Parts: sequence; C-alpha cells; structure tokens
Amino acid sequence: MKAVQLSRYSAGLEGLACVDIDEPPAPGDDEVTIEIDASPIHPADLLSLAGGYATPPPLPLIPGGEAAARILAVGPDVAGLAPGDRVIPLSRGNWVERRTVPLGDVIAVPDGDPLQLAMLKVVPATAHLMLTSIVELPQGSAVIQNAANSSVGLAAIRLARRMGVTMINVVRREELIDELVAYGAGNVVLDGDELEDQVRSVFADGEIRLGLDAVAGSASLRLSECLSHGGTMVSYGLLSGEPCQLRPNRAIFEGLKLTGFWVSQYIANAPRAELEALYADLGKLVNDEVISAPIEATYPITEAREAITHAGGFKRSGKIMILPNA
Repeated sequence: MKAVQLSRYSAGLEGLACVDIDEPPAPGDDEVTIEIDASPIHPADLLSLAGGYATPPPLPLIPGGEAAARILAVGPDVAGLAPGDRVIPLSRGNWVERRTVPLGDVIAVPDGDPLQLAMLKVVPATAHLMLTSIVELPQGSAVIQNAANSSVGLAAIRLARRMGVTMINVVRREELIDELVAYGAGNVVLDGDELEDQVRSVFADGEIRLGLDAVAGSASLRLSECLSHGGTMVSYGLLSGEPCQLRPNRAIFEGLKLTGFWVSQYIANAPRAELEALYADLGKLVNDEVISAPIEATYPITEAREAITHAGGFKRSGKIMILPNA
C-alpha cells in the first residue's frame, strides 16, 4: 500500500516521498484497522516536515496530523465500533492508505462529508475551545482575531455568532474582505499600522476581552493594542515564524495577558467522555454546515509533494487535501 514517508527534516521536501509499505497488521484485542479517506494539510504539517513544530519525533515517519477514516476491522475485545463506522484518528501519521491503531486513538463521529470531517479534530475544536475555555465571554462582549480567513478563523466566526459574541475579523489582503462578508462575517478590517483606529471605528468603545493570534510577530502587537484593559491574547499559530510581541506597559499597568493554546495538549489530557461529547457536537455542526471550510484542491497520495507545495502557497482560497484512497 502507499504511504508518504519523511526521512529527513527539510523545508525543501528533499526527505519526502510516496513509498510502498506493508499492509498494517490485523487488529489486536483492543485495536482497529482504519482506511483513511481524506487528510488536510495544515500549517502545522508544513512546519512538521521542516522539523519546526513542537518536538520533532524520530525519523523516518509518516506525516499527517488529522484525517477522516472508516473502520475496516475491529479486534476481538472492541465494543461500540464496527466496520463501516466513521471515525477520526487522534494520533498523527495519516498520510497512508490504512492504519491499525489502538482503540483509544479513534473517536466515532457522525457520518458526513469526509473532506469537512477530516478537519474536525483541529479546526472547529480549536475555535470552540479558545472561545469557551480561556476567558468568560458574556453576550455583548467581543473577540478579535487575525487570519480570519483561515479555517480556524471561519469556524470561530460561526461559533461566536451562536454565542452572541461580536467577532472582529482582521485579514492581510484587501480582496479577502468581500469573501468574508459573503461568508457571513461582520466587522472585517485590514491589518496594518492603523488597525487599532479601524477596530475602534467599527466597535466604538465596547469591551474586547479576547484576541486570537495565528500570526505572531508584529501582527500580535497590533492585535494586542486593540484589546481592552485586562484582555487576554491567545497565540495558537506561527504563520510569521516570529516571536509574539506585546508592549510591557500594557502587561504591567493594564493587566494584558498572553497565553498559548494547542489542541493536541487538550486532547492528550481531556477525559475520554469529554472528547466524545465534544466531537459528537462539533460533528453535528459540521454536517449541518454551521461550520465549514472551503476546499481548494484534492490530490491523490501519489502527488503528495505537489499537494504540499500547493498548501504552502500564500494566496489560497481554501484547504488542500490528500486523499490516500482516491
């Protein structure tokens, strides 16, 4: 069967190849064999290929942070799952046709569009948890986010609306404004030196309690300047590759706080029942198209290098997917 294998960390993909490997073993007592339908290429995947994401694991490895899959076979002691059931794997290593994994590595989700469900583990969960677990957001308060056109940003727009919270959306290119408005976003502003003035013009003197920063660098400084006294900025992405910036007088005298969020850490520590409830609820929202992300292109696993190059391009209008069993 086919798999994408990484043998050397490199931004130029020199160590990446689509190779033939053995079929996975039959599932043991508490294992399942899954077939991968679709796997998105996230910025975290691109950083991982270069060895720049979290703690790089030993090589060689099969990349791919998340996916949508179906159960092919279950072990003798597995209850509650059967062949044909839709699941998402919680572990990495999804750019492969089939895998055998421990039962605890998969979560059952409602059946639906595999391209959208392939992003369920990271995208809507990240947006939901940042909006609900960092600070209290009463109705009438506001959240500001950069990279608002990203898949996480789009999910946050829809989820904030359901919460009765105002979302202020910052983008880096002017042509993205009309796209976000068409998606249903309000308060869309262009990033730049005048960001704070723009934000105040659309939100007056309201309280902005939370900032969601996917970019870092000078973009995080501009975002933080829009927060109200005592506000919290959450760093969850490294798009610029630069350190987060925050004026010390705002942290010292105005109580501004900077924290980080990584959904993988949440998944590793959350009780199983909590994870199952979270993904059941989010899966329903995805299938009801309350949460959705545009898909720009899909590639078979044999064209993984082309897919990754496409995903690394700056001006995209949607997610790039690898379809291992296309």
